[in-house]
Amino acid sequence: MTQRVRPTAFLPLATLSLVSLLALATSLQAAPLQGVGTLQFGMTPAEVGALADCSSQTECLYDLLGKNRYFTLGYGPVRNGQDAPAGAPPATLSHIDIEMGTYTQEWFLELFEVLASQYPIQHDPTNQEQADFQEGHAQELVIGFAEGFVLLKVVRRPFGNIIIRVVYQDAAHAQAQRDNWNATAAP
Repeated sequence: MTQRVRPTAFLPLATLSLVSLLALATSLQAAPLQGVGTLQFGMTPAEVGALADCSSQTECLYDLLGKNRYFTLGYGPVRNGQDAPAGAPPATLSHIDIEMGTYTQEWFLELFEVLASQYPIQHDPTNQEQADFQEGHAQELVIGFAEGFVLLKVVRRPFGNIIIRVVYQDAAHAQAQRDNWNATAAP
């Protein structure tokens, strides 16, 4: 059984231009993000593994925008596969990576619109970031929403196919993302 996780607002693609989407998104206030559906940041691996839609503590399957989508889950404060130092708090759910399928311009714009209708845009890729991705120097292109809590990623896989991912992340990961954007924006 899969659980339906749907955005609260969906605007038909034909009703808005990209310019009006950007204006709408910047006027919205970001609400604190606690997770997606039944997945809440701060859950332990055991709590996640007990959910009906999760086959393990790291993989779940939900119906999202009319299709079954695989959610890959990450836990913190453990980062980059490194064990937490002794006495550190236990690892809890810190980010949710949703595989949205193969990239097409239409599908990307639809996802962008859904996210922009809910969250203010924080980061648009620079011309240099776009060029690096187009030329194959970068493997992903990231658009940030809601102060870095939500990311829309276009990812080039090792064999050249391109997919789209939506990532929800906790406050620590969002802050790290903002720090990264600020560091790359500095001259």
